[in-house]
Amino acid sequence: MANDVVFDYDAIETTASTMGNKLADIAAELTNLKTTVANLLQNGLVFEKASPAMTDAYNQFSNQLDASAKNIDEYAKMFQNFATEMANSDDQITNDVNAAAAEAAANAEG
Repeated sequence: MANDVVFDYDAIETTASTMGNKLADIAAELTNLKTTVANLLQNGLVFEKASPAMTDAYNQFSNQLDASAKNIDEYAKMFQNFATEMANSDDQITNDVNAAAAEAAANAEG
């Protein structure tokens, strides 16, 4: 039987942590991009009618990027929660097996 289930808790934690760190990097870059584009549309690429439309379009695009970036955090949390739940499940299975073994031993003696 192949390894159908493998839990590498360190890999899960490392991945979740990396995702969180990269999210911070992405958020900082998005903020820088917003400022750069805002400056361009206010000072370097100005049209009477088109500039407000470009600003609105970029703001919508930027908001979508922000929302997507926040999903990275949600995935990181999901991985961390999954690892925690699996560890808790492993502990519970161990406790149940030990209790059943103790009960079986007690029944065999009595």
